[in-house]
Amino acid sequence: MKTRSRLPLLLSLLALCSLPSFAQTPQNINSGDAVAGEIALLRKSLQTLNTRLQAISEELLAPDKKEDDNSIEKVKRVTTSLDLLTHAEERAEVLRKQLIELIEKETAYRSRMTQFDEDLRPENIERSMAGIGGTRTAEMRDTRRRVLENDRKGIENLLSVTAQSRVRLEEDVRQADLLVTKLRQRLFPLIDKEIEKINPPD
Repeated sequence: MKTRSRLPLLLSLLALCSLPSFAQTPQNINSGDAVAGEIALLRKSLQTLNTRLQAISEELLAPDKKEDDNSIEKVKRVTTSLDLLTHAEERAEVLRKQLIELIEKETAYRSRMTQFDEDLRPENIERSMAGIGGTRTAEMRDTRRRVLENDRKGIENLLSVTAQSRVRLEEDVRQADLLVTKLRQRLFPLIDKEIEKINPPD
């Protein structure tokens, strides 16, 4: 919208720049040749102005103008690639967040495994039974050990599943990042080329 709002001002400036010969040429009302010459110059200036305005309009109003098939296809390819790149970047970001969460779970499971290994040491089981008297102390120690071992086995299974999922997810993230890189390498040069057409370097 900003480009369109500046278009009338730009066109006016071009009009002023393109008609100096008519304003600055000394007029001789007594000379028919001079008048004819001025008219010819004016006609030529108008033709030049129209050509320049047409070129500018095509650049500034490119999204709305009728283009040839090649240009339309090029725009479609760039638009489709941009959309694909956006979705690829979003997918890579989602996968990366999932990977971080999975790593946190795996770390927590490993920490619990370490704690179970510590709790299963005979002296620690004995210490956990301190203060509990009776004739069934040995049986209670065995029960305590079995409970810890079962809990440890459950966490070990969760850790194994989580580790396998992490490996697969790491590969998914790698592939997603690779796709994003490929899309950027193919798309950005096309965008730069189109920008140079509108704003050619000095």
